[in-house]
Amino acid sequence: MTNATSSHEQITTPSEPEHGPAMTPPVGRWGVLLRAGIALALTLVAYGPMLLVTRFFPMDARADALAGNWWLALAKQGGPILLIPLTAVLLIAVCTRWLDRRPFSITGIRFDRRTVPALLLGTAISVAIMVPATLLTARLGLVEQVELTSGSQPLWVAVAFTLVLGYGMQGITEEVVWRGWFTQSVGGSYQRQALIAAVGFGLIHIMSNGGHASFWVGLAYMINAGAFGYAAAALYFATGSIWAAVGIHGGLHLGTFIAMEFGAVGGTATEIVTLVLYLVVGLLVMRRLPGASR
Repeated sequence: MTNATSSHEQITTPSEPEHGPAMTPPVGRWGVLLRAGIALALTLVAYGPMLLVTRFFPMDARADALAGNWWLALAKQGGPILLIPLTAVLLIAVCTRWLDRRPFSITGIRFDRRTVPALLLGTAISVAIMVPATLLTARLGLVEQVELTSGSQPLWVAVAFTLVLGYGMQGITEEVVWRGWFTQSVGGSYQRQALIAAVGFGLIHIMSNGGHASFWVGLAYMINAGAFGYAAAALYFATGSIWAAVGIHGGLHLGTFIAMEFGAVGGTATEIVTLVLYLVVGLLVMRRLPGASR
């Protein structure tokens, strides 16, 4: 049985320097709800500068694409998108300073020697989950199969734009908000942080994709997002690098793209398979964390 002193030692006080991930003092129910609302707001507000740039500056890439100026077309489409994660990071800096009253470094948002290996690890895990799961469910006739058609853009452009969207727009933005900031802000053990972040992340995805065909389809999509979020948090805590979470997020989009190149499009059956696999990954990784449940 853990005594009060040793238990207290597992929790990082706000005044201690920390470089994320960190087990910070847990906030109460209303504190969790407040931070969940802020995390959702941060995710949405981060798109503001990108929308302003594309509204007031000539960023229409269609003419460039028709002329085959693919580098210019990619820059016009991808450049403004990169404002989204930058804005998210700046907003998180405000939250850590004025709400949490902790150093920004506690979010784990930094570049170091672990960045590239962690990014590649997360990417490999998601690709290893998404590609076989999508192809298998398509082969079994559980989801749609499509015939490959040659698009107007070169393959390298499609890959580059997938990376910009998967890693830049969604991977970095959502992971630095929900795993980098939200987890340490709600505090408690790693298990508590991961579970709360997974629930919040899953709930906001009920609004994604413009609605769902039925309640059960929406529920499967939401639970899948929650299971994915749990795996992303576990991987972040285990590696000590937020880039592992960014990698597993971007790898989800990359894996989906690869599966589509083989003529397979995911569906509800794919989401059920992947939610189980992501949950298994999260549980296995979390079990190996020392003091994860304390």
